[in-house]
Amino acid sequence: MNTFCATVAGIVLLFITFSIFVDVFLRYVFGRPTIWITEVSTYLFLYLIYLGTAYALQQGMHIKVTFLLSPFGPRSRRMIDLITSIFATFFTLILLWQASVMTWEAFKGNWTSPTILNAPYAYIHVVMVFGTLLLLLTFICSAILQFTGEQSEPGAGA
Repeated sequence: MNTFCATVAGIVLLFITFSIFVDVFLRYVFGRPTIWITEVSTYLFLYLIYLGTAYALQQGMHIKVTFLLSPFGPRSRRMIDLITSIFATFFTLILLWQASVMTWEAFKGNWTSPTILNAPYAYIHVVMVFGTLLLLLTFICSAILQFTGEQSEPGAGA
């Protein structure tokens, strides 16, 4: 599922890049920019982030401060990685809870953007719930693999 979401995120990135190129071309060549590309690109950037984060964790591509761990042995590093994954799991659980509350309020309240596009926020926020759920599951898998010793560094195969 993480690979599929990362692929979708890549396609979204291509669309954002192409649409911004078209908007710049229309603005500077014809003097007629679009009114929707900037706003849609901003919302799609949110999709890009939340669809790609769990895959990045699974592949071990998150930024790490490795020089702090270099004085420790492999067993100590594994314990630190496990503790870090547990804390990250709790943080992600809280993020999931708050994103779910916000998305539900957007659905209930029929929130829309205060722009000419009038985009419904519920469909924009729902990706935060989905992406955070995937991230939570990936953190849980990573912590289990670290605890059992099947994984030497976080994200190396969750």
